[in-house]
Amino acid sequence: MSFTLKKIRYYILNTTSLIVGISTLILFFFSSLRHALFQSGALDLGFFDQGIYLLSQGLVPNSSIIDIHLLADHAAFILYPISFLYRIYPDIHWLFLIQAITISIGIIPILNLSFQQGLTNKQSYLSVIIYLLSPIIFNANSTYDFHPDIFIVPLALWAVLYARQGKVIRFYFCIVGILSCKAVFSLTVIALGIWLILFEKKRFMGVIAIIIGILWILISTQIIMPMLGGDNANPVRHLFRYSSLGNSYSEILLNFILKPNLLLVKVFSTDSLIYLLLLFAPFIWCFRYANLNYLIPAIPTIAMNILSTDPQQRYLANHYPLPILPFLILMAIPSIASFTSQKKWGYKFIIFWAVLSFVTMSRLNLFAGEYLATLDTRQATNEAISMVKTKGSLLTTHEISPHLTHRPEVRLAFSDTPHNLEQFDYILLNTRYPGYRSDSDYALSLVDQAKKMSSLKLEYQKDDVYLFIRPDL
Repeated sequence: MSFTLKKIRYYILNTTSLIVGISTLILFFFSSLRHALFQSGALDLGFFDQGIYLLSQGLVPNSSIIDIHLLADHAAFILYPISFLYRIYPDIHWLFLIQAITISIGIIPILNLSFQQGLTNKQSYLSVIIYLLSPIIFNANSTYDFHPDIFIVPLALWAVLYARQGKVIRFYFCIVGILSCKAVFSLTVIALGIWLILFEKKRFMGVIAIIIGILWILISTQIIMPMLGGDNANPVRHLFRYSSLGNSYSEILLNFILKPNLLLVKVFSTDSLIYLLLLFAPFIWCFRYANLNYLIPAIPTIAMNILSTDPQQRYLANHYPLPILPFLILMAIPSIASFTSQKKWGYKFIIFWAVLSFVTMSRLNLFAGEYLATLDTRQATNEAISMVKTKGSLLTTHEISPHLTHRPEVRLAFSDTPHNLEQFDYILLNTRYPGYRSDSDYALSLVDQAKKMSSLKLEYQKDDVYLFIRPDL
């Protein structure tokens, strides 16, 4: 019996390791390919890469891209350890690799949670398939740059696993890890604590989560972020996303009580209903058997996305749905046993539905279409980039900048932002594809200005790609 048990454990360990490895390679490939095709951007990949690079060089990680300290953005302390990798070798691909590994190791707590719920090996690996084929995962990794939000996915799953196992210290470190990803995740941690108390009967760990969550949102938003970023880091800067609900956080809270119609109009709008339908679509098969209390920790994120006036927060191709995904998986895991035991075709249908959801909702098609649109200037752009030899100041496009963010000053050639070209050592522009928040007329006007300046010399011109360099470099 013990020999058989050892063989099963050995098989599970090797199979899991293989899946994690393959998943990491696939995800790393797609994110790297997108970057190589000049489809990544300064916002937010360039911002994180520049901040982490500066930190690795012993410099203050103030990003010139959005004029803010790396921590002042969202108090994402989890980015700091990454700078040690940049000390070994500064390369933006570390971010793609870390993101791919982070997603892939989410498989480990999912399997443990599945076994904990009494699922068979076959059912447990089915939960892994559901996770890996989630459009949210692929889109966040491969079509929306790098964001520290990704760390919440495995950390939240491990937090629930350790809470159920009564491992307080490990649970505590998972909670701290979640909070270090983003200040606003304090709300998710607080909601997780409430769920643990009410439904998992883990009162001590639930209270820990609530207290730490409340303390961190106060410390991060009222002390750390304003201290490092000043007015640029004031939490009020996000109020524009909720302008329809009030002009201040206190007014918004008051309106929830006095003017509930403002809330109801947003919740029951067509936009919100479509968002919820798409969000839950990959898991719709399990709702008949699912316990919806698993979604309580996801309520803050769902509410913020629904109530926001910014449609990007309801766009499933970015990082905003990531804090919801762990709890959708938690909801699905116990439903697998019920669904597959009552339906002879249960396994096949779940796999079919997962594949269908991935094909229809992931943005894999971009790699065969939109992402290839700028291939005709890719060689010229790479050649121009190779001629940027020093760490001098640079003005370039949103899409080129992540390839050159290892320098203290990078500015973006947005058409709505005036620039003094005299202040730059390098100006690199693609006038055929000027990129996000720019246009060809504006890019050509910058080229004309640079040609007339004695302080700049046109060093490279090919396929509408222009590189100007200060002669004395």
